[in-house]
Amino acid sequence: MRTLRTIAFLGVLLASAAARAQTYYSGETQGANPLYGSLQYQFGIPIGNTYNYISDVEWRGVGADLNYFLKPTISVGLALGWNVFYQSTNKVINYIPGQTNAGFAISGQQDRSFNFWPILADIRWLPKLKNGMRPFLGLGVGAYITTQQLGIGLYSYSTTQCQFGLAPELGIIIPVDGGVAVQISTRYNMAFQSGTIPFEQWLGIYLGIVWGQAL
Repeated sequence: MRTLRTIAFLGVLLASAAARAQTYYSGETQGANPLYGSLQYQFGIPIGNTYNYISDVEWRGVGADLNYFLKPTISVGLALGWNVFYQSTNKVINYIPGQTNAGFAISGQQDRSFNFWPILADIRWLPKLKNGMRPFLGLGVGAYITTQQLGIGLYSYSTTQCQFGLAPELGIIIPVDGGVAVQISTRYNMAFQSGTIPFEQWLGIYLGIVWGQAL
């Protein structure tokens, strides 16, 4: 509940900042729409606890960003995604998702998975170069809705938690023909411990299509 209140508060701040900046940016762009957005294909490299549970690099992930320019080189926005990690293994595991006490070890063929749904308020600094490219540095703050699952034979165990998270980001937007641009970026996702799910982290590599005022 505390995490949800934090996300709601960040959303109010974001909306307030956008409202205060609307007149300023409209003057800079002579009425141009200060919004831009992107759709991305995402794959993830697990790190730390995430790697200990699932060591495979995963290729199943999608994301969408919607951003608003406060100034010509500063934008704020919302970043959403869905990232799936899965591995079939016979490694020994000494706990069941949703339980904090181990006290036993399980061996045998297992299906392990994570589903992450990040919901992040995002701020970026993205200067525009003479050739039209926009390198950017950003930070996302918000929530990760995380589901951890373990299947062994006929039995399946699952737990879902809302984790507070941070996601520093580095990337570049490259204009192409046709009035769109390509975005290449990397985001270090950090979802802090909540309930029985410990601190989870992974490096996301993103390739996307961008439209709007960022071009």
